[in-house]
Amino acid sequence: MDEQSWHLVAFALCATVAGIIMANAQYYRKKREGIKINFTVLKLVFGFAFLMWTAAALVSVYHSTSTQSTAIAGLFVGITLSIFFGWQINRIIRKIQSDELVIEELATKDALTGLWNRRIFHQTLRNEINRSDEHSHPLSLMMFDIDNLYEINVEYGYESGDMVLRELAETLFKATRKNDLICRYRSKEVAFILPDMDVQAARQFSESLQNEIAGHTFAVGNAHSVSLTVTIGITTYSEHTASEPSLVAACEAALIKAIQSADQSICVNLEPPATMLGKQHLSSHYRKTVIEK
Repeated sequence: MDEQSWHLVAFALCATVAGIIMANAQYYRKKREGIKINFTVLKLVFGFAFLMWTAAALVSVYHSTSTQSTAIAGLFVGITLSIFFGWQINRIIRKIQSDELVIEELATKDALTGLWNRRIFHQTLRNEINRSDEHSHPLSLMMFDIDNLYEINVEYGYESGDMVLRELAETLFKATRKNDLICRYRSKEVAFILPDMDVQAARQFSESLQNEIAGHTFAVGNAHSVSLTVTIGITTYSEHTASEPSLVAACEAALIKAIQSADQSICVNLEPPATMLGKQHLSSHYRKTVIEK
């Protein structure tokens, strides 16, 4: 190989190493901080590396003073190396893309049930509030507490309780619309964002959902099955709940009232939310109520 070929090989090696370092750095930053991977930059760097490997092979053959058979052999080796590095580069990018999807799912969904987590819940609720303001569309929020999950865990074990939660999630997916968002809000509480649904429609939906869940038989292993009931709190976006925290506080207040009333009850709260001090007390009381149930 002549001097020009060695220069191209050096460029190719530098670009390849730089691309691998950048890919690893972005991958671990994604895992650590959730920052999206810039595949455009990676493809440009690795594309430049592939181009340099190909150019090095072609220049080496073009300036070769060896016999024709040696030149052909050199060209074959160069093309083979280019294909190999191109395959490796593509494999790295595809692996990062696949891992990014897994990381994204872990960062946005509850691992047990596959329901959305609270980060996505709050993000989506803010977006839906903005949409409701812009287009004057109704927006309702619903939360339910599973009345007898604690008893199931005690009688059949936590693994059976997990089985029930997974099957419940499947039931909820079937019972809701595509644009509804379902979130595992706490250990045995589930929250629903219901776009384009006023409070009357939300009340009807909650009654239908209660009947759907109560009529479903949940397997807990060893040929045993159980039934579930849920207690529901509902609120709707209005001038009294003009912000995301206010809307959530109003719905939590409705759920607390429903829990205090009776199992499998429904409470609709359209009152203004509590003050900041009251909201802190409300949250503390809610956790106490759930633990004691």
